[in-house]
Formats: sequence, structure tokens, C-alpha cells
Amino acid sequence: MKNTKTTIKALSVIATIVFFLTMFFLTSCIRPKFPGISTKNTYQAQEKIIQNTIAVTGQGKVTTLPDETFINISVIIEKPTTQEAVSTNSQISKQIIEAIQKTNAKDLKIQTIAYELTPLYDYSKENQPPSIYAYQVTSTIEVRTTDLEKISEIIAKATESGAGRISAIGFDLTDQSRKNAKNDALAKATVDAKDKASAIAKSLGLNIDSILYISESETTFPGPLYDQVTLEQLKSTQEEVTPPVIMPQEIEVTATISVVYLFKK
Repeated sequence: MKNTKTTIKALSVIATIVFFLTMFFLTSCIRPKFPGISTKNTYQAQEKIIQNTIAVTGQGKVTTLPDETFINISVIIEKPTTQEAVSTNSQISKQIIEAIQKTNAKDLKIQTIAYELTPLYDYSKENQPPSIYAYQVTSTIEVRTTDLEKISEIIAKATESGAGRISAIGFDLTDQSRKNAKNDALAKATVDAKDKASAIAKSLGLNIDSILYISESETTFPGPLYDQVTLEQLKSTQEEVTPPVIMPQEIEVTATISVVYLFKK
């Protein structure tokens, strides 16, 4: 796998150089001719510039702790009629939302991300078609906050208020943190590219003159980090819910750039 990634990066650099050289030649071809300037000399000068290049890739990595968490909380209700199921689900969902709001978590955002009404069938009677014996309503809200210290309290309050399932707990970066991490990774990638080019030039007795071309090849952010927690883990021997201890993991951001340097002997 590592060799495959290396090959892909190498091909990417080659493609970048080919593209640049193509544009370089095309631009030269349509460049107006001036008296006293030889086309042959122009091509020779261009060829010399192209030959005096070092192409490298630079990679930078930064790790940062997530500063946003999201929790998916579901309410699952079964009732004989759709009206009862919908009404009960709405009441419990309202209680959960009010309980979460009372935690005073920072930058709190609550939204419904799923809602499902499903008839439940009885297949126990032989030689008869199944009949509906109840209806199940499942609603799921997503709670987001930058107040990571409130995670445990939010989960406990939601469960105490009637939540039937905590379907996901995740950690992510806010837009500003994502931007900062990307900039830091790009800065490190630039330094890495410069160090590589300098090492190559030094080993050949050359001197780096200037940058001919530079581009951002890739910046990768991992998806949100998930942690699992079940209602059984939340329950204790007492009636109250025991808040779980959830520690976020570090997020690694990687940036890769392609740079073509000009050198002189």
C-alpha cells in the first residue's frame, strides 16, 4: 500500500511538470516575434531553463484535538395507533430538547436528522395475512456543541428524559480550526519541499536559484471520529444515569504540495 501511494504521488508530480512544460511551450509558440530576437535562441534558452529544474513533493502533518462534538439521540415509541405514537414521541422529544438546553452548553445546535413511522405486523396467525398490531415512531436529533466538557451531562440528561438510543457520539473540527490546521500543514509541507530540494542540490554541487512552479496537491482531513456508547453502559444500580467518560482522540491533517525549483551551477 505504501509503495502504491508513493507511485501515485510520483505520477502526480510528473503530470504536474508535463502540464507546466506544455503550457510553457504553447505560450512560447504564440508569443509575438520581435526584430533582432532569434526563435532558435529563444528555444535554446527555454530548454536550458527546463533542464535546470528539481521537482519535489513536500508533505506536512499536524495533529490537533477536535473542538466540536455531536451526539445523535433517538426516541423510539410503540403505540396501537399512529396518533398515539406520534404524539408520545413528540412529547418525549420536547422533554429531551428542553433538558439539553438547560445544560447551557456553548454553541449548542439541535436539529432533527431522521424521522420514521413504521407499522408493526403480527405474523403469528397461520393461514392468515399479517395484521398491524402497533406503530413505531423513531425520531433522531443531532446535538452539536463546542463545549466538550458537557458531553457526559448531555447524554445523561437525554437518557433520563426518555431517550431510547444514543446512536452516535462523534468529534470534529469547527470551520476555523479546520482552516488553521490546513494552513499549518501547508506551511510544514513547504518547508519539507525546500529541505528536499536543498538536499538534492547540495549532493550534486548545485545551488537553488528560485521557484519555477508550485501547487497544492492534496490536503486530507479524516472523517469525524466516532465513539460508541450504549444505554446499558449509562445505567448504574441507582435510578439516575451515570454519565460516561468520553475522551476525544487527536485528528491528523496532512497537506502535500508539488514544487519545481530552478537551480544554477
